Amino acid sequence: MSGLDWLLFMLMLLVVFALGWMAGRGTARRRGASAPLPPAYFDLGPALRAEIETAVAEGHKIDAIKLLREATGMGLKESKDAVEAMERDRL
Repeated sequence: MSGLDWLLFMLMLLVVFALGWMAGRGTARRRGASAPLPPAYFDLGPALRAEIETAVAEGHKIDAIKLLREATGMGLKESKDAVEAMERDRL
C-alpha cells in the first residue's frame, strides 16, 4: 500500500467508527426514554393520576413530583424520574 492508500484507508476507518459511535449514542438515549412508571403510580385512583398528568401537561413539574410523593410515599428521585418519564412520553 502506498502512503496515500494507507491514509485513505485510515480515514475511512475513522468515519465508520464515528458513525457507529453516533448511532450507538442515539440508541442509548432512546432506550432511556422508555423507562416504565413505578407500580405505585398505578395504585393511585384515576382522579389523582389525572391531576398529576394535568400538572405534567401544564409544565408544573415540581407540583407533579410533590403530588406523586405525597400520594405514594416514593422518594424524591423516584418521583422525579417518574414525572420525567411522563414528560418524555408526552413528546
